[in-house]
Amino acid sequence: MILSELIRNVSVGEVIGDLNIDITGIAYDSRKVRDGSLFVALKGAQIDGHRFIVDAIGSGASAVAVEDNSIVNDDYFLSHHTTKLLVPSTRRALALISANFFYHPADRLKIVGITGTNGKTTSTYLIKSVFQKADEKVLLVGTIGYMLNDEAIGEATNTTPESLDLQSMMAASAARGATCAVMEVSSHSLVMDRVYGIPYKAALFTNLTQDHLDFHGTMENYFEAKKILFDMLAPGSHAVVNIDDPYGERIVADTKAKKVFYGFDPRADFCITESSFSVTGTSITIGHNGQEFAIDSRLVGKFNAYNLAGAFAVAVSLGYSPSLSAKALADVDSVKGRFERIDSGKGFLVVVDYAHTPDSLQKTLQSAREILSSANEGGRLITVFGCGGNRDRTKRPKMGRISEELSDLTIVTSDNPRFEDPEAIADEIMSGMTGGSDRIMKIVDRREAIHESMKLAQRNDIVVLAGKGHEDYQIIRERKIHFDDREEVEKALGLRD
Repeated sequence: MILSELIRNVSVGEVIGDLNIDITGIAYDSRKVRDGSLFVALKGAQIDGHRFIVDAIGSGASAVAVEDNSIVNDDYFLSHHTTKLLVPSTRRALALISANFFYHPADRLKIVGITGTNGKTTSTYLIKSVFQKADEKVLLVGTIGYMLNDEAIGEATNTTPESLDLQSMMAASAARGATCAVMEVSSHSLVMDRVYGIPYKAALFTNLTQDHLDFHGTMENYFEAKKILFDMLAPGSHAVVNIDDPYGERIVADTKAKKVFYGFDPRADFCITESSFSVTGTSITIGHNGQEFAIDSRLVGKFNAYNLAGAFAVAVSLGYSPSLSAKALADVDSVKGRFERIDSGKGFLVVVDYAHTPDSLQKTLQSAREILSSANEGGRLITVFGCGGNRDRTKRPKMGRISEELSDLTIVTSDNPRFEDPEAIADEIMSGMTGGSDRIMKIVDRREAIHESMKLAQRNDIVVLAGKGHEDYQIIRERKIHFDDREEVEKALGLRD
């Protein structure tokens, strides 16, 4: 594509060189630059792409987009016959340039974005199920992976990919017949403009609780990051919001989209009027426009009542029939690592869950407690969890306190320690706990902790393994080693060699 066409609708402050050149590809990683590429120098949290401009030119870049004009002087660009584009934001420029390069694939898709602290992954799978029930072909983008209908098309390196990768994925999916896309939209991706310019037909807000404060600094900054998604919605789109969340009404204060509320609050457009929860699933009744719609799901826990209601509200707002939507939601049996149940074969239940924030851990353990209470057979709740290293430290004692309050036994262990000492992380978790050794154990080796929980579990107990969920690895310093909670459970129970 000719460079002048590629930068159409991109704010460019200065051009050094020729715009009438053919661009054969785009790269934001200098190692992926080829002859004829446009290199976009991104400023990251740790690495500044401007440091690699000379490398990119040496690898054959025909043009470079920069926002910092001081790194490489104009003479260098001219002497190497490379066009320089000075832009206010290389991240926004990358998003718009990528859309142009792939001929605006988002315009050929009905796109739903989901944001919030918890429930994003489950909600994507629920909405995907509705789209597929309506014979749509669906691109799913999220934490667990990237899928086209039920085919895995990529491993998730980020919950929401960089804009170039996202546009490329949408283009490839549209070429294969995709008509819809549903994606998790992380707070990082919103701040870093990875989804800038995407014309969402609907956006769903699940909830907002403490997470990622190592990146955002404060809850208000975290909220403002999430709010970007709703501020960017166009008139005619739908902003679907959990009215029961304290941030719910605030997050759509400035949206141009139609506001649609769901939750238990009687003011909700999609109001949960009845609900029941058991070990086998969740049943809710939703009131909407004077009618009531029953949804019976195999997903467990009150938090899934919200996920079901939010997905139902999105689907109906987009014009899908309530009856089709309810049937499609019932088809979702489970989502990997989201209150994923494993039958021990020994009379106790094992639950693997991604809960890694105070709120998500509390909701997961409360759901487990509700199951124990409804069974009324005297079972105990055993919780195994740790916290990630080089992340928000303030949540560690909070999660320790929550686990102690809701569990009969807590085994504090390791998660992804990264570059921190796992012993020190465990001690910070336990600083929020006050109980004695009969209710708290510290086993830093996660494999050993899981195996010990299987030995201790008795008939009618529930063992919750929290924090890792779908992940099949641990990050220890710079190494990413294979580790899967489900596999360790099966090994401990003798179901796997």
